[in-house]
Amino acid sequence: MTQIHKSLVCRSLLGMLFLSSFVSLAQQDVPSTHRLDTFMNESCEMAYREIPADSIAQILKYKVYHITQEIKNLYGTKESDVHKFIVIDNGEKVSCFERINGNTDLPKFQSYIREDFKLTDQTAPLFQGMLDLTYPLPSWKPDKREFFFTNGKWYFLRDAYFRTKQGFEVTVDADGKVLSICYKMKWDDPESR
Repeated sequence: MTQIHKSLVCRSLLGMLFLSSFVSLAQQDVPSTHRLDTFMNESCEMAYREIPADSIAQILKYKVYHITQEIKNLYGTKESDVHKFIVIDNGEKVSCFERINGNTDLPKFQSYIREDFKLTDQTAPLFQGMLDLTYPLPSWKPDKREFFFTNGKWYFLRDAYFRTKQGFEVTVDADGKVLSICYKMKWDDPESR
């Protein structure tokens, strides 16, 4: 019985190995890959540039880049689609900044902040400038930016919607070291100005 079981297992493994090698060989069609690469090179342009700002250099540990990808001449039209990304390069990996979806804790964003940075009355405008570069406001939104400190937290207003303020809440210790960052869709009235 054990021999039959081993034989079935071995045959099953050999069959799966054969199928997987067949599938991987079928996917390595060199002429098709070359044609697809040519199409992508003709249809897409990509450019990136470092965002060289004092606010980024003084607050964040890593360099921040703006990437623009333009896809053009698809479906025979003269129109193009442009996608823009803001990314951070930690020396090992390039990552997008965390996406804001409602009330959102931002632990990765907080981890990008230099250990020696202190958020104080003097550095708050610099922090606001860094937020403008890493989480830019859409051009169609009215400018509702402001910042203030209350109850051990800094608030960086980014938007106002039906009298509800939205933005970043940055908790700091007594020295101004950033302990946490989150985005809040609605601030409590006592916190707001």
